[in-house]
Amino acid sequence: MFVEKLTEEQIREIMNVISDDGSVTIISVRTYDSSFEDSLNISNVPEVKAEFQEDVETYRLFDYNIRGFHNAGAGSDYIYRKMMLDWFGPEYAIKYLMEN
Repeated sequence: MFVEKLTEEQIREIMNVISDDGSVTIISVRTYDSSFEDSLNISNVPEVKAEFQEDVETYRLFDYNIRGFHNAGAGSDYIYRKMMLDWFGPEYAIKYLMEN
């Protein structure tokens, strides 16, 4: 719902903030149809291929978490949710509280 509204610039900002050393090379940003994972939740979820500390990894951004990070810094999900709250406001917080 919210993640689908992120711009490529915002996605790049997220990836740089959650990296341990603050420098990540974004190789590609694309969306994929997640319907193969959950037929009830068909949406376009950003997928980021990034190079962290010389390792190339793939990350999928969801409304409340990021999947696939191994070299991201501690607390990445918390930082990610804080950034999302800043961009999407109280509606984001209410949805998070209702779903979790």
